[in-house]
Amino acid sequence: DQLSMIFNLLGTPSEEDIARLEREDTRRYIRCFAKREGEGLRSRFPHVDHDTVDLLGRFLHFNPQDRMGVNQALEHPIFSEVRLPEKETMSSSLVSLDFEKEPDLDEVMLRDYFRSEMKKFRMDEQEKLRQGGA
Repeated sequence: DQLSMIFNLLGTPSEEDIARLEREDTRRYIRCFAKREGEGLRSRFPHVDHDTVDLLGRFLHFNPQDRMGVNQALEHPIFSEVRLPEKETMSSSLVSLDFEKEPDLDEVMLRDYFRSEMKKFRMDEQEKLRQGGA
């Protein structure tokens, strides 16, 4: 069972988190699992640096309200050497990606969609350079 694997790694949710679930049958099902602390991400990824494990752990809280948000994630030390906030822009509209509508998305198709998006980005960047922008 997938939940057993998750709970073995991350631990079972607290009673407070279980109580926040909408459906009673879901709460009842989660309570069937033996309470455990979990082995922790470090046990599964001993070769991975501290910041990476920390970031992953902050995303994997059972309760969505306890998870790290996008803005917090962007401030995480793991991005300090690659992030250029002065070059970041905010979309004026909701971003919708074609692959999100794909009913039978597999890895090959996802890679093709990503390749296509990267080509579009490169063409946009080349056009900006031709027009004298950076």
